[in-house]
This record gives sequence, C-alpha cells and structure tokens, in this order.
Amino acid sequence: MKKYKVIVWGLGNVGRAAIRMVMEKESLILVGAIDLDPNKVGKDAGEIFGFGKSGVIVSNDVDKVFATDADVILNYTPLVRDEKGGFTPSAIDMCKALKAKKNVITTIPIYYSQVLTPDLFKMIDDCAKENGVTYLPSGLLPGAYASYIPMVISGIMGRVDKILVESGEDDQHNNSGWVKVFGYGVDPEKFPKDRLKAGIVSYYVSGVYEMGERLGFKFDDVRNTHEIFTAPEDLHPVFGTVRKGTICGHRFTMSGIVDGKEAVTLKYVHKICDDVVKEPSIHDEIHIEGLPGNIDVELKGMMPLDESYVTSAAPTVNIIPAVVNAQPGYRQAMDLPVVIPIK
Repeated sequence: MKKYKVIVWGLGNVGRAAIRMVMEKESLILVGAIDLDPNKVGKDAGEIFGFGKSGVIVSNDVDKVFATDADVILNYTPLVRDEKGGFTPSAIDMCKALKAKKNVITTIPIYYSQVLTPDLFKMIDDCAKENGVTYLPSGLLPGAYASYIPMVISGIMGRVDKILVESGEDDQHNNSGWVKVFGYGVDPEKFPKDRLKAGIVSYYVSGVYEMGERLGFKFDDVRNTHEIFTAPEDLHPVFGTVRKGTICGHRFTMSGIVDGKEAVTLKYVHKICDDVVKEPSIHDEIHIEGLPGNIDVELKGMMPLDESYVTSAAPTVNIIPAVVNAQPGYRQAMDLPVVIPIK
C-alpha cells in the first residue's frame, strides 16, 4: 500500500479533525504540523488533542516545515482578505506552499475561481503547473455538500430543471471566535448587515456557480438575499445571554436565475438555540426537479454539535490520493476520481 506523507497547516477545529484522521489512516503518515498558537507550538500534534503521540512536533516555522519531504499540505489556516475583502492574501499563501513543490488541499473558499476570481485562478493554476503539483479546494461548504453530493444525485436524473440545496447550523454551543461576525445579541438596527451578507456570499456562492455550470445553466443573474431574525425571548447560548429583540439568526439565499426563475439555489442558516426558536428553520435537504420528477434527499447528522468539523476535514483527507496523482494545476473534486474513504 502506498503511503502518503501529509503536512497539516492550521490546527484549529478542522485541523484537529484532520490530525485524528491522518493518524488513524494506514495509508497516511503525518510528517509536519504548523500553527501559531503558543499553547500548541513545541508539543506533539496528536497529544495536544488527546489523540496520543503522533511523533510530530507542532512548529510555527512555515518555511522549515514546507521543506519537509511530503506529498501534500492540508491548509486549514484562517481566511485572509485584502482591504477590499478579496482573497488575494490567502491565494499568495497557497502559492507559497505550491512553490515548495507540495500538492495543496484546502477548505479556504478560493473555490471555483475560474468564474468568481479568474485572476486568482490564473495565479494559482500557473504556480501549480510551474511546480508540477496540484491545488484543490474542498470541504463541506463550499465543496462536498453544496456541489459534489447534489451533482452525484443529479446523475440519476434524465433532466434537471431546478435544484435547491438547504443547510445551516446552530451556533449556540460554538465558542469559535468567528461566530462573532453574526452579531448574536446585537441590536439589528446597529448591525452591519450588508458587510456580513457580502462576506457570506463570497464564501458560499461558488457552489451555485459550479452546480449551474455543470448542469449547463446559463444564468441571467445571480441574486443574493439576507434575512435577519430576532429573539422572541431571552436566549442562553454558551457565549452569554442574547436578549429579546436582538439578533438570533440569519438566512442567506443565493440563486442563479434563468428566464426569471430560480434554477440553482443555496439557502444557508446561521442561528442560535434551534431547540427554542424555530425560525429560521434549519433543513439539511437537497431538492431536485426535472425528469422523471422531484427528488428530495435529507442528510441527518451532517454537523453534530460534538464533532461538527469532521465532515469538513474528511473531504480533504479522503481525496489525498486522487490529488497527488492528478495532473498539475488548479483542480475541482468533480474532475477527479470519485471520493471515497481511504484506508
């Protein structure tokens, strides 16, 4: 059995899940781990999470770890934007890893860039080809759930006329710093909703474009909406009390329009206390209309509260062999052999 040497770059929630998967897989060998957290640097990458000894010490020296003999770098670092909100700084980081002649797989949403950010697509594609390696963006959203799985299901349809993908998450037990962007507990009149809408759309809308392109739709327009929901009573997530009348939820809708109708739509909900407040409702469902009729698929347990990041890490880990053996350049998961669990 071929064994693939793996570097994990960024040991947050997704990186934690990836470290465990890499340690458990017979075909994978952890050879490097990078993070800036002083509580992790200098310690064993497995032991810091209670997974046992991995034999790899966490380093904050990116160049040193990039020089390690490895097949692939799994990049789970935080998304970095420029002053205009673009992803250029993160794309530059990707190229740094590619120039080290390492294949790169990432959950950072520099995804389907040939349509959304063609300048970044060219920069990454050229860099990967020049260095004989592959770049692949993946994860749960964007990636597996917002594009890959719906397209696989669509493969049993004679014709697809419309597709709707719905998902969401309850953040009431989420202590991650990025949850602050949703303004839970903030007066909706004082909240920068346009900025949040722009950020969420830039993160997720790539799935709409990819599904539309693969289904052969020519969008006349792509419309994006953002609805804010307020607490009907005081709510008590782990990060503090959210008072009645303040923000408790958001629903984002991104739709590719053909002949005035929604052809491809992604709806995503962020909220707290779903067990108490039912609106906006969270649905993990894929709805497809066409020939022979309608298909509805519900995925339960996709983001459980205790291990909600496993399904983000798994698509990046399971695709390692396909990426390492792919033609150099910028690739998408649907252009490679089917992603299945690896040994």
